[in-house]
Amino acid sequence: MPLNPQPIALVAARIETTQEELHELASRQWISTATVHGDEFISGKNEYKARFVLHLRHKLGLTNEEIEMVLDHQSPPFSLKEVGTILGREVKFP
Repeated sequence: MPLNPQPIALVAARIETTQEELHELASRQWISTATVHGDEFISGKNEYKARFVLHLRHKLGLTNEEIEMVLDHQSPPFSLKEVGTILGREVKFP
């Protein structure tokens, strides 16, 4: 994962999502982006967090409310092991 901020299109392609989904994560204030001279960038830290959120959403099937709960209780480095405990229910891992 690059240390320097990368263009949002590059990050979206690398983590196999869309720019729109990254914008949605940013609108929920789960990640942040930066605009420089009209171009939008994502830091390595926010790419890492986006990967975690997308895993929770797409692989574990968590709702936005459940993702919010997990993020409220964790900070990097994120751990999937704690998700079930945080949610108070069993979470099936693929």
